[in-house]
Amino acid sequence: MTGTGPSSPLSSEPRSPFPASDLRRALLGELRLVYHAQVDMRSGKVAGVESLIRWQHPERGLMHAVPFVHDVAAHGLAPDFMRWILVTATRQLAEWRRRGMTMPRISVNAWPVTIGRELRDDALAAVRDAGLAPRDLELEMQPETSFEPKTLDALREMRASGLRIALDDFGDGDLRYLWLREAPFDTVKLGVSFVLRSATAFDDAVIAAAVALAKTIGAVTVAEGVETVATRDRVRALGVDIGQGFLWARMISGDEVPAAVARIGIDGMTAVTP
Repeated sequence: MTGTGPSSPLSSEPRSPFPASDLRRALLGELRLVYHAQVDMRSGKVAGVESLIRWQHPERGLMHAVPFVHDVAAHGLAPDFMRWILVTATRQLAEWRRRGMTMPRISVNAWPVTIGRELRDDALAAVRDAGLAPRDLELEMQPETSFEPKTLDALREMRASGLRIALDDFGDGDLRYLWLREAPFDTVKLGVSFVLRSATAFDDAVIAAAVALAKTIGAVTVAEGVETVATRDRVRALGVDIGQGFLWARMISGDEVPAAVARIGIDGMTAVTP
């Protein structure tokens, strides 16, 4: 989902750089994950959740990732933050399952600067230590990722190890259709602005084309930003497999997920959460 990578352009607020000492302190107990449900368009059942990092800052309160991820990368702390995300997300998935909840998988946003063998090893260690299988974890590649040969090789190694790979925010900015041919994606996520464009015949044709391309590589498609029944019905008719958006649930804490999943399971095709 847009806004989680070190190059995200979403925040226009002026900001002061965070010192490395503050960021290291955050790693010791101030970081949080919130979760956003993904729902199967046909069955209405939860197909997975995306995890998103937040910082419970002692003075600024709960902060979105955008204001601090640039500084995390600048201070060389991205691998440490990525490792924390992987461990926390996989432990949370394992805990939900221990409590009897059906949750097919969990996804995390892979910061571009971390993509490589170390990320693969950290991800595999996290799923192993949590008692999960590699396919339970999906790594989302951000739009600012540079899909150069070295990166593509790393992605192929990750997928060969059993990890799932997703292309996030496809259609926001440069479409880069060739990425779908060159990179080993399991999931293609259609970006919010892509989904929320006016429902003209041209826009619908573009979404349908993206879905068709994804299917040729065996990937499932996820429409982000689904907030209304009309949008859900539109993208479902265009062949999208999974929806994600406030129609079903807002971004919530791990403790709130079981109740949200139960509610979606009861009325997943129509429910709008408060």
